[in-house]
Amino acid sequence: MFDVLIVGAGMVGASLACALGDKNCSANRNLKVGIIEGNGNFLRGEFTADGRASAIALGSSQIWQNIGVWGLMQRRGVTPMHMIQVSEGDLPYQVQLRCEDMGQEALGYIVENAVTLASLWEFARECQNLELICPAKILDIEHVSDRDLMRVKISSEIGEQYLETKLLVGADGGRSQVRQMAKIEISERLYEQTCIVTTVKSENSHQNFAYERFQPSGPFAILPLGSDRACIVWTATKEETPILLALDEPTFLQELAKRFGEPLIQKLGNITVESRTRINYVPRWMHSQTYIQPRLALIGDAAHTTHPIAGQGMNLGIRDVNALANVLKAAHQNQEDLGAIAVLKRYQSKRKWDNLGVIWLTDISNRLFSNHNWVFKVIRRLGLLLLQISLLKRVLMYFMMGLHQTPNK
Repeated sequence: MFDVLIVGAGMVGASLACALGDKNCSANRNLKVGIIEGNGNFLRGEFTADGRASAIALGSSQIWQNIGVWGLMQRRGVTPMHMIQVSEGDLPYQVQLRCEDMGQEALGYIVENAVTLASLWEFARECQNLELICPAKILDIEHVSDRDLMRVKISSEIGEQYLETKLLVGADGGRSQVRQMAKIEISERLYEQTCIVTTVKSENSHQNFAYERFQPSGPFAILPLGSDRACIVWTATKEETPILLALDEPTFLQELAKRFGEPLIQKLGNITVESRTRINYVPRWMHSQTYIQPRLALIGDAAHTTHPIAGQGMNLGIRDVNALANVLKAAHQNQEDLGAIAVLKRYQSKRKWDNLGVIWLTDISNRLFSNHNWVFKVIRRLGLLLLQISLLKRVLMYFMMGLHQTPNK
């Protein structure tokens, strides 16, 4: 019998497992936690090498620091963002968000997903109260109300078996099987866009500057890695996507350079594409009607997804982890039933409105900037001008950095 059984050992699920682990928290020692993951490569220490990276808000890095895993990520390599420049293409309407404006060493960090996963799994392996069940996949879930538990049917290398837990946590992504098996309804909207992800190397240093350049097709993000590399998240229209994906490398590089803009290309010098493949995905707006049921909770993309504009998706998931872990640890110390709906409501109340607010804000921002309508052009240029006002800029940075959700120690 597990106290908590987590489905999905990606960045969000593994973060929750580490937060409930006993490596740095002796109070968790008698909390039995299991984590189910279908990707056997993770067990062998083989993590994605596609160059994808996430923008980690300062608040999220503080959550990982409190768990005890941030130091492992730093040793593997994280890149601080000292400045983020937001602009409308090559027009002079731009806002520069600088870390010194908030009295911080960084606005946030760019961390390659492989670095995050390797660090989380290293930490998890050192927790005596965690059991890694990998590779395995769930086949069915059943709430056994008369015994106050959730029964989970899984398939693994040893065949089919049943696991029992006081609380089942779905951290298995936007197409969550846990959510579907629990018959939790969602609100959903697909964007007529595709995000193309690639990694480039520049002749000159990027100086830890990140760029969010809004084009008619959607946002074009340049995220610094190391001293001279960058992860590119290029939002293209549905019509542009197949053309861009089919281009040979020299032509693709030419099109890429156009999106950088001449001033930035002159600053960075020659750029070359490092990625072997052009990873692409269709962004979508999704929100679960509830995050909880008796004996069940959803976190991260299993509960909500958003457009990648401003890189908020991963940070929402990490804030979910922080909230749920704090609720569960407090309930455990108070000898409460971890799967009781009264306990889980505390988690949902902490996270629902923050998640919905960010999802709607990113949706509105994407629609505002990704069109040719002259009315929206006037509104967005006025908005960029207003953000030159120090107070408004500081408020925006405070929320983007995740400082409104200060992690509990």
